[in-house]
Amino acid sequence: MAKYLFKPALAATVAVALLLPLFTSLGVWQLRRADEKTALMRQREQRQNEPVLRAGEAFATAEHRYRRVELAGEWDAAHQFLLDNQIFRQQAGYQVLTPLRVEGMDAAVLVNRGWIPVGQDRRQLPELALGQAKARVHGLIDQFPGVGFKLKGAEIPAPGWPAVAQLLDAQRLSERLGYRLLPYQVLLAADEPEGYARDWKQASLNPEKNQGYALQWFAFALVLSILYVWFGIKPKPAQ
Repeated sequence: MAKYLFKPALAATVAVALLLPLFTSLGVWQLRRADEKTALMRQREQRQNEPVLRAGEAFATAEHRYRRVELAGEWDAAHQFLLDNQIFRQQAGYQVLTPLRVEGMDAAVLVNRGWIPVGQDRRQLPELALGQAKARVHGLIDQFPGVGFKLKGAEIPAPGWPAVAQLLDAQRLSERLGYRLLPYQVLLAADEPEGYARDWKQASLNPEKNQGYALQWFAFALVLSILYVWFGIKPKPAQ
Protein backbone atom coordinates (compact mmCIF):
# COMPACT_ATOMS: atom_id res chain seq x y z
CA MET A 1 0.00 0.00 0.00
CA ALA A 2 1.34 3.47 -0.90
CA LYS A 3 2.70 5.44 2.05
CA TYR A 4 2.25 8.85 0.38
CA LEU A 5 -0.47 10.76 -1.41
CA PHE A 6 -0.49 13.86 -3.56
CA LYS A 7 -2.39 16.61 -1.77
CA PRO A 8 -1.10 20.08 -2.69
CA ALA A 9 -2.29 23.16 -0.87
CA LEU A 10 -5.00 25.21 -2.55
CA ALA A 11 -2.82 28.34 -2.63
CA ALA A 12 0.00 26.40 -4.30
CA THR A 13 -2.40 25.00 -6.91
CA VAL A 14 -3.76 28.47 -7.72
CA ALA A 15 -0.22 29.90 -7.98
CA VAL A 16 0.93 27.13 -10.31
CA ALA A 17 -2.20 27.46 -12.44
CA LEU A 18 -1.42 31.13 -12.92
CA LEU A 19 2.37 31.09 -13.19
CA LEU A 20 3.03 27.94 -15.20
CA PRO A 21 1.18 29.12 -18.35
CA LEU A 22 2.77 32.56 -17.93
CA PHE A 23 6.33 31.22 -17.77
CA THR A 24 5.70 28.85 -20.68
CA SER A 25 4.15 31.56 -22.88
CA LEU A 26 7.03 33.93 -22.14
CA GLY A 27 9.49 31.24 -23.16
CA VAL A 28 7.62 30.60 -26.41
CA TRP A 29 7.47 34.35 -27.09
CA GLN A 30 11.24 34.65 -26.66
CA LEU A 31 11.76 31.79 -29.10
CA ARG A 32 9.55 33.58 -31.63
CA ARG A 33 11.60 36.75 -31.16
CA ALA A 34 14.77 34.75 -31.76
CA ASP A 35 13.29 33.38 -35.00
CA GLU A 36 12.31 36.88 -36.12
CA LYS A 37 15.82 38.20 -35.49
CA THR A 38 17.38 35.27 -37.31
CA ALA A 39 15.15 36.02 -40.30
CA LEU A 40 16.16 39.71 -40.19
CA MET A 41 19.84 38.78 -40.11
CA ARG A 42 19.40 36.56 -43.16
CA GLN A 43 17.42 39.30 -44.92
CA ARG A 44 20.14 41.82 -44.15
CA GLU A 45 22.89 39.57 -45.52
CA GLN A 46 20.87 38.86 -48.67
CA ARG A 47 19.92 42.47 -49.41
CA GLN A 48 23.44 43.78 -48.92
CA ASN A 49 24.45 41.64 -51.90
CA GLU A 50 21.81 43.22 -54.15
CA PRO A 51 22.63 46.11 -56.54
CA VAL A 52 23.22 49.55 -55.08
CA LEU A 53 20.22 51.89 -55.13
CA ARG A 54 20.69 55.47 -56.28
CA ALA A 55 18.80 58.74 -56.01
CA GLY A 56 15.70 59.06 -58.13
CA GLU A 57 14.61 55.48 -57.50
CA ALA A 58 11.59 54.83 -55.33
CA PHE A 59 12.70 53.89 -51.85
CA ALA A 60 10.40 52.16 -49.37
CA THR A 61 11.65 50.90 -46.04
CA ALA A 62 9.60 47.71 -46.07
CA GLU A 63 10.96 46.73 -49.48
CA HIS A 64 14.47 48.14 -49.33
CA ARG A 65 15.57 47.81 -45.71
CA TYR A 66 19.28 46.87 -45.56
CA ARG A 67 19.83 47.71 -49.24
CA ARG A 68 23.02 49.56 -50.07
CA VAL A 69 22.43 53.07 -51.34
CA GLU A 70 24.46 55.82 -52.97
CA LEU A 71 23.16 59.37 -52.62
CA ALA A 72 24.43 62.74 -53.77
CA GLY A 73 23.20 65.96 -52.25
CA GLU A 74 23.89 68.75 -49.82
CA TRP A 75 24.18 68.51 -46.05
CA ASP A 76 21.92 70.68 -43.93
CA ALA A 77 24.66 71.17 -41.37
CA ALA A 78 22.75 73.87 -39.49
CA HIS A 79 19.88 71.52 -38.60
CA GLN A 80 21.12 68.25 -37.15
CA PHE A 81 19.57 65.87 -34.64
CA LEU A 82 21.06 63.99 -31.70
CA LEU A 83 19.25 60.75 -30.88
CA ASP A 84 19.56 60.43 -27.11
CA ASN A 85 20.11 57.41 -24.86
CA GLN A 86 22.35 55.49 -27.24
CA ILE A 87 24.81 53.06 -25.65
CA PHE A 88 28.05 52.17 -27.40
CA ARG A 89 30.59 49.93 -25.70
CA GLN A 90 28.87 50.50 -22.36
CA GLN A 91 29.09 54.27 -22.66
CA ALA A 92 26.18 56.70 -22.99
CA GLY A 93 25.97 58.99 -25.96
CA TYR A 94 24.06 60.19 -29.02
CA GLN A 95 23.65 59.08 -32.60
CA VAL A 96 24.22 61.99 -34.97
CA LEU A 97 21.60 62.31 -37.73
CA THR A 98 22.19 64.89 -40.42
CA PRO A 99 19.66 65.79 -43.15
CA LEU A 100 20.93 65.33 -46.69
CA ARG A 101 18.99 67.26 -49.35
CA VAL A 102 19.10 64.63 -52.07
CA GLU A 103 19.70 65.59 -55.70
CA GLY A 104 16.83 64.54 -57.95
CA MET A 105 14.38 64.16 -55.07
CA ASP A 106 12.06 66.71 -53.51
CA ALA A 107 12.99 65.49 -50.04
CA ALA A 108 15.80 64.92 -47.61
CA VAL A 109 16.96 61.81 -45.82
CA LEU A 110 18.51 61.54 -42.38
CA VAL A 111 22.01 60.13 -42.58
CA ASN A 112 23.08 58.46 -39.35
CA ARG A 113 26.73 59.47 -39.08
CA GLY A 114 27.42 57.39 -36.01
CA TRP A 115 27.81 57.65 -32.25
CA ILE A 116 29.43 60.28 -30.06
CA PRO A 117 29.71 60.36 -26.23
CA VAL A 118 27.55 62.64 -24.11
CA GLY A 119 30.47 64.29 -22.36
CA GLN A 120 30.79 65.57 -18.82
CA ASP A 121 27.95 68.10 -19.02
CA ARG A 122 24.68 67.24 -20.81
CA ARG A 123 23.87 70.92 -21.10
CA GLN A 124 26.88 71.33 -23.39
CA LEU A 125 25.95 69.74 -26.70
CA PRO A 126 28.73 68.56 -29.02
CA GLU A 127 29.81 70.49 -32.09
CA LEU A 128 28.86 68.59 -35.23
CA ALA A 129 31.33 69.62 -37.88
CA LEU A 130 31.12 68.87 -41.59
CA GLY A 131 33.99 69.38 -43.98
CA GLN A 132 31.94 70.44 -47.00
CA ALA A 133 28.33 71.10 -47.93
CA LYS A 134 28.19 68.89 -51.04
CA ALA A 135 28.40 65.16 -50.44
CA ARG A 136 28.14 61.77 -52.06
CA VAL A 137 27.45 59.17 -49.41
CA HIS A 138 27.20 55.41 -49.28
CA GLY A 139 25.32 53.48 -46.65
CA LEU A 140 22.48 51.13 -45.79
CA ILE A 141 18.78 51.93 -45.75
CA ASP A 142 17.20 51.16 -42.40
CA GLN A 143 14.10 52.05 -40.45
CA PHE A 144 14.24 54.47 -37.56
CA PRO A 145 15.18 52.79 -34.27
CA GLY A 146 12.22 51.83 -32.11
CA VAL A 147 11.69 52.22 -28.39
CA GLY A 148 10.23 49.79 -25.89
CA PHE A 149 8.18 52.40 -24.04
CA LYS A 150 7.10 55.69 -25.61
CA LEU A 151 6.64 58.65 -23.28
CA LYS A 152 4.14 61.32 -24.18
CA GLY A 153 5.77 64.02 -26.27
CA ALA A 154 8.97 62.01 -26.81
CA GLU A 155 8.59 62.41 -30.59
CA ILE A 156 9.02 66.20 -30.30
CA PRO A 157 12.70 67.23 -30.60
CA ALA A 158 14.13 69.66 -28.07
CA PRO A 159 14.50 73.37 -28.97
CA GLY A 160 17.68 74.66 -30.56
CA TRP A 161 20.26 73.10 -32.85
CA PRO A 162 21.50 70.47 -32.77
CA ALA A 163 18.14 69.23 -31.53
CA VAL A 164 18.10 66.36 -29.05
CA ALA A 165 15.44 63.74 -29.83
CA GLN A 166 14.24 60.83 -27.71
CA LEU A 167 12.81 59.03 -30.74
CA LEU A 168 12.60 59.70 -34.46
CA ASP A 169 9.28 60.53 -36.08
CA ALA A 170 9.52 61.61 -39.72
CA GLN A 171 6.46 63.86 -39.58
CA ARG A 172 7.57 65.70 -36.45
CA LEU A 173 11.11 66.10 -37.73
CA SER A 174 9.82 67.36 -41.09
CA GLU A 175 7.73 69.97 -39.31
CA ARG A 176 10.80 71.08 -37.39
CA LEU A 177 12.97 71.26 -40.52
CA GLY A 178 10.38 72.91 -42.73
CA TYR A 179 10.77 70.42 -45.58
CA ARG A 180 9.85 66.81 -46.35
CA LEU A 181 11.89 64.10 -44.74
CA LEU A 182 11.83 60.50 -45.92
CA PRO A 183 10.56 58.01 -43.27
CA TYR A 184 13.81 56.09 -42.85
CA GLN A 185 17.49 56.64 -42.18
CA VAL A 186 20.68 55.83 -44.06
CA LEU A 187 23.42 54.26 -41.96
CA LEU A 188 26.65 55.86 -43.16
CA ALA A 189 29.13 53.23 -44.34
CA ALA A 190 32.00 52.55 -41.96
CA ASP A 191 34.67 53.69 -44.44
CA GLU A 192 32.93 56.97 -45.32
CA PRO A 193 34.33 60.30 -44.10
CA GLU A 194 32.30 62.81 -42.07
CA GLY A 195 31.27 60.11 -39.60
CA TYR A 196 31.72 59.14 -35.99
CA ALA A 197 31.90 55.74 -34.27
CA ARG A 198 29.94 53.26 -36.38
CA ASP A 199 29.13 49.62 -35.78
CA TRP A 200 26.02 48.70 -37.69
CA LYS A 201 26.06 45.02 -36.76
CA GLN A 202 23.11 45.82 -34.50
CA ALA A 203 23.80 43.97 -31.29
CA SER A 204 20.03 44.01 -30.68
CA LEU A 205 19.71 41.48 -33.51
CA ASN A 206 21.12 38.76 -31.30
CA PRO A 207 18.87 35.67 -31.38
CA GLU A 208 21.10 33.85 -28.89
CA LYS A 209 20.11 36.40 -26.26
CA ASN A 210 16.40 35.64 -26.75
CA GLN A 211 17.11 31.92 -26.75
CA GLY A 212 18.83 32.36 -23.39
CA TYR A 213 15.81 34.22 -22.02
CA ALA A 214 13.54 31.46 -23.31
CA LEU A 215 15.65 28.85 -21.52
CA GLN A 216 15.34 30.83 -18.29
CA TRP A 217 11.54 31.00 -18.53
CA PHE A 218 11.28 27.29 -19.29
CA ALA A 219 13.62 26.60 -16.35
CA PHE A 220 11.34 28.64 -14.07
CA ALA A 221 8.38 26.58 -15.29
CA LEU A 222 10.26 23.32 -14.64
CA VAL A 223 11.40 24.35 -11.16
CA LEU A 224 7.89 25.51 -10.31
CA SER A 225 6.46 22.14 -11.40
CA ILE A 226 9.05 20.20 -9.39
CA LEU A 227 8.43 22.26 -6.26
CA TYR A 228 4.68 21.88 -6.66
CA VAL A 229 4.95 18.11 -6.83
CA TRP A 230 7.60 17.93 -4.07
CA PHE A 231 5.64 19.91 -1.53
CA GLY A 232 2.34 18.42 -2.66
CA ILE A 233 3.35 14.89 -1.69
CA LYS A 234 2.24 14.17 1.89
CA PRO A 235 2.69 11.14 4.11
CA LYS A 236 -0.48 9.10 4.13
CA PRO A 237 -2.21 9.32 7.52
CA ALA A 238 -2.04 6.18 9.62
CA GLN A 239 -5.26 4.13 9.64
